[in-house]
Amino acid sequence: MLVHLSVDDLGLIEHAELEMGPGLQVLTGETGVGKSMLLASMAILRGERTRSDVVRTGCDKAVVRGIFHLSGSTLVRICEHLGSSIGNGELIIEREIHREGRSRCRIDGQETTTTLLKRVAPLLIEVIGQGHALTLLRPGAQLDFLDRFGGLLEQRDEHALGWREARELEGRIHHLEQGARERGDRCLYLEHIIEELESAGLVAGQRSSLEKDLELLEERDAVLESINSVRQRFREQENSILDQLGSTERDLRGLSSLHPGIANLVEGCSTASILIEDALQSLSDVESDLDLDPEILEQKRKRFDQLVTLEQRYHREEPDLIEYLAQCRQQLSDVVGAAEELPELKEGLQRRISSLQDGVRQLHDARLEVFQKLATITAGELQDLDLAKARLEGNLVPISSSDGWNGMDDKGGDRFELLFCANPGEPLRSIADVASSGELSRLMLALQRTLAGASGTDTLIFDEIDSGVGGRLGAVIGEKLKQIGSDHQVLCVTHLPQVACHGARHHRVIKETDGKVTRTRVEEVTGDDRVKELALMLRGDRATERSLEEAREMLLEAANAGGELTP
Repeated sequence: MLVHLSVDDLGLIEHAELEMGPGLQVLTGETGVGKSMLLASMAILRGERTRSDVVRTGCDKAVVRGIFHLSGSTLVRICEHLGSSIGNGELIIEREIHREGRSRCRIDGQETTTTLLKRVAPLLIEVIGQGHALTLLRPGAQLDFLDRFGGLLEQRDEHALGWREARELEGRIHHLEQGARERGDRCLYLEHIIEELESAGLVAGQRSSLEKDLELLEERDAVLESINSVRQRFREQENSILDQLGSTERDLRGLSSLHPGIANLVEGCSTASILIEDALQSLSDVESDLDLDPEILEQKRKRFDQLVTLEQRYHREEPDLIEYLAQCRQQLSDVVGAAEELPELKEGLQRRISSLQDGVRQLHDARLEVFQKLATITAGELQDLDLAKARLEGNLVPISSSDGWNGMDDKGGDRFELLFCANPGEPLRSIADVASSGELSRLMLALQRTLAGASGTDTLIFDEIDSGVGGRLGAVIGEKLKQIGSDHQVLCVTHLPQVACHGARHHRVIKETDGKVTRTRVEEVTGDDRVKELALMLRGDRATERSLEEAREMLLEAANAGGELTP
């Protein structure tokens, strides 16, 4: 449960702290003092998207921090989501909302994402506002409620996953069927490219080698003339370089033992002569390459032109052409394979549809059973809320083929609508047509009380669930909220003292101003302060002796109704 909430720079709240315990906690205060911002802070802790304009004027960011004490199955499930253990069962969630629009989230001091927080939050807090009652007017929301109560959400999620996969498979089949002509044209195009590139016999590095050969042949005469000149200087002319090296070696060889420097020079001359001879010999290889048969030369030129033409045609250089050929082969294989796999894909789709339809029938049968249980339990709750003669039934109708895909959607094969009748003799009709705002609020509370037993959420937040009802029914609603608080932590924002008196703890929201700055703060009221707060709620303007006495009586009656309260 939530044991501590702190809020900084959110709306009118400069700083507020709320200490909470087990059971029913009530939050009161005049309209416009900032109770909505406290509820907004709960939504922020749930990871919900928040407008940046909620940041207090003049501040860069708002910070909401909640400390939760966890135990039992809730602790185990949250540890599974987080992938780590929680020390001492205490979990700290903190979110920052920055004015420029970004937000930060931390769980136990570690930076995390709101995506993870949203997975964890439903186990921690459920915010049930006035708008939640209006969601009952939507048949889709009513089906969600039914599945949640019956513990069918996991089964429904499995169906939704299979349903989406089947729709994706159907889309792939449709795409393949629609693209039959395009695939034919594509095959011809790819086959032409592959034939041309394969016939070219592409070899990595060949273009570069041919280019160098042709450049050398273009300078044939100049190269041969240079080779002849080099031979003359190094070997053939009188007193050539090799002759000079040889004579130097012979002149100094007899003196090499006199000094290491002389010996080094003799050795150098010998080595230089050998290296030059080897290099001159390689010139013969150059001459051989230049003495090329004209027919072979023409073949090289044509081959080089062929490679250049392919590069220009496909806007790729030789290495990329080789890779492009491999890509075209793969694409052709994919296109041909796609056409060949159509029958297998269609057969697979039919198997999936058949399996989904079996699951839909099982889900439908489970929903019928769940609603009977829901209706029975809710009937007792409605009786406590002065709707003893009301009737609540459900209309679970299979989806027609024209409305759904193969008689189903991602939630299964049913349309579900709650039917309500507040008075005997009236027909059952959609709750949107027959329920008043007060009846709708009480129906929502009855359903939430019913759901609480099946809910995995530890903390339930009710925002003015008593809206539209009078003081007499307010006491009944207070008792009902107190009952929910017996196995859940409940925080209720209320304007009715008949509800507030049932709280195990009572917090008051106060707005203060010094003429320049307006601030909201929260304080817990106990003893005489609580009696006075209830008296003010009764009178509206001031606490009188009579209203104070009535407030004391309300607290005593609430305590005697099975609680542990002391005024």
